Amino acid sequence: MPYVIAAAAMAAGLAWTMHLLVAPDPWEADAALAIAIGTLVLSIAAMTALLLSRGRWSRYFAIILLVAELLILLVADITGWVISALVLSGLALAGLGGPWMQGWLRQRPAAGAPGGGPILLTIGTFALVPLVGVVSPSGLEPAHGLLGAAGILLSWGYLKGGFWAIHGLRFVLPALVVIAAASSPPAGAATLLAAGALLGYLAWTKAARLAVDPMPGLPAPRRRKR
Repeated sequence: MPYVIAAAAMAAGLAWTMHLLVAPDPWEADAALAIAIGTLVLSIAAMTALLLSRGRWSRYFAIILLVAELLILLVADITGWVISALVLSGLALAGLGGPWMQGWLRQRPAAGAPGGGPILLTIGTFALVPLVGVVSPSGLEPAHGLLGAAGILLSWGYLKGGFWAIHGLRFVLPALVVIAAASSPPAGAATLLAAGALLGYLAWTKAARLAVDPMPGLPAPRRRKR
């Protein structure tokens, strides 16, 4: 059943992606493309987390993603892709909320796991890609594209343990969020600023730094005197 549930969550994301590509209204094509790319990649990440990581956070991640995808129903026309996505999302949510994941997901964090904060920071930084599309339905401005590209680069760098990424998350990303918010409608600007504030807070936590630099400030090795 865990494999079936993870496959349903992935298939739902794929169906929503296809709907956005075929019928992007009320978003412009470039904004819908950003949402579609983000939805597809996050769905792959959710399926991978459910099947390989098997942490409790993976269930919450998949549920939040599926609920966020269902919000497209508020503005979408009813199409075959929407109906398919709705059915698959319902099946995945029922499976994630049922007893079938018990015994599959770990009840305790894995040894050496980075913790919830760094995981949320990594996922949230990439989630800026679909978010810039959501907040700019009339089309992406260059500032939105720059923020989305930075979200991809910094989330990848942080996931790989690059120490440069934590500096980018702390200093560069907040500035790009403010610039993108200035190019967004009022509601979109408020959403971007709220997301940026959350990511900025997470980036400045001790856990976020330790995830890429677990042993800072170690002294240089001493040479043995002859």
